[in-house]
Amino acid sequence: MEFLNFISSSFVAGSEGKTFSKVSPFDGAVLGSVVDSGAFDFITALQGAKKAATTFKNSSFLERADFLDKMAQHLSQHSAEISYQEALHQGLASAFVREASVASSVGLLQAIAQDLRSFSSTTEIPSPVGVIGIITPWSCSLKLVMERLAPALAAGNAVIIKVSEHSPITAKIVGEAVVACGLPAGVVQILQGKSEVAELIASHPGIRAVSAVGRPATVESIAKASVAQLKKVQLSGGAKNALIVLADADYENHMAEILKPFLMGQGQMCWNTSRLFIPESLAPAFMEKAKSYIQNLQPLKNPEGSEMWTPLISADRVEELKSTAQTGVQEHGKLVAGGDVAAGNFIRPVLMQDLPQCSVFQQDEVAGPLILVTPVKYQHEAVKWANTSYLAHSAVVWGSPEKTLKVSGQLEVSYVWSNSWIDAKTPTILGQKQSSFGLPDMSWRGDFYSDVKKLAGA
Repeated sequence: MEFLNFISSSFVAGSEGKTFSKVSPFDGAVLGSVVDSGAFDFITALQGAKKAATTFKNSSFLERADFLDKMAQHLSQHSAEISYQEALHQGLASAFVREASVASSVGLLQAIAQDLRSFSSTTEIPSPVGVIGIITPWSCSLKLVMERLAPALAAGNAVIIKVSEHSPITAKIVGEAVVACGLPAGVVQILQGKSEVAELIASHPGIRAVSAVGRPATVESIAKASVAQLKKVQLSGGAKNALIVLADADYENHMAEILKPFLMGQGQMCWNTSRLFIPESLAPAFMEKAKSYIQNLQPLKNPEGSEMWTPLISADRVEELKSTAQTGVQEHGKLVAGGDVAAGNFIRPVLMQDLPQCSVFQQDEVAGPLILVTPVKYQHEAVKWANTSYLAHSAVVWGSPEKTLKVSGQLEVSYVWSNSWIDAKTPTILGQKQSSFGLPDMSWRGDFYSDVKKLAGA
């Protein structure tokens, strides 16, 4: 299969003829060749987007709502195949992707369409920004794209999307949805390729705003290129999420659900957790049960399975993280289980205890299969250590509703799950502290996706 660029409503090859292979995270099988876009491809996309923007900005709210509803209908009708393809490329379970990515995207599109139809104001007028750049990573990338594409279109903007080289299927999925909903040619342009394309989007003056998600180093480079021109930026990068098990949590009957935020995605997704805090009184029994669970995990061999031990996205990531367990031990952590490598891009999740809170693993994003367990004497200690990281995306708390509510209010993050994790209702999460930068307003009529005019007078 060829994974092409989507330019002016057509799938096209790159101008330079360069390609690279996309392989399955599950077994290394080649899934197809991917266009390696260059500067000319970007300029072609930008010219088409700017031309389309001049007319699309005059479309009515009702017309835009119809486009979004039709896009949602297309995704819903093809959700099974879309979920499978995205999961195949990303090394995830199809059932997980169907809820967390596809159903979430459908719900978002429908909600924004409804808001467009009901919007009325005599005090402000939201106007399109122009051409907006969207840059996303591979994990549940349909969700990450739609969280940005939907409000951008609702506001009347044209967009250029750069999808991850690890999930080229996303360009095909989104492009087909754009065609199905009848959007004018050029309003949505999608480029395959590597980091150079993202840099072009961030640095070109023809792009008026950039919304990007990625690892800290990636987001930092995008920020530098964008801020130099004082363009609008909305950046989400980096997570060191914590999971807190409270004293009254029923962990014995919910071990699989408690560990799922660590396992599904192997710590590579921004929603994953990597630190676990538990009362000292529960720690011995909890660790024995968690150790047994980790040791008996079976790898997810294909998207149709239900196992939670998922592969890493690439062989390069496997090589980077092979020494994860040894590095943790060198930082004075106690290795409890995991670390062995299986066929494919599989590293058994590492269960580690008593790692110092000042260690690199406790503070920095690792984006790998780590479960760092810290027993605490008092509940407030768990909150204190969870808040120590300079990254503040989200958290999970397990316990009674009353206690989880109290702890949730004390955590310095943007979103907290209580006795659950990511699902179809999970909204856009940008994070606090160094997990995000720029304008956090995700509303189509807010200050990022629109230029808002305030009205005054009699």
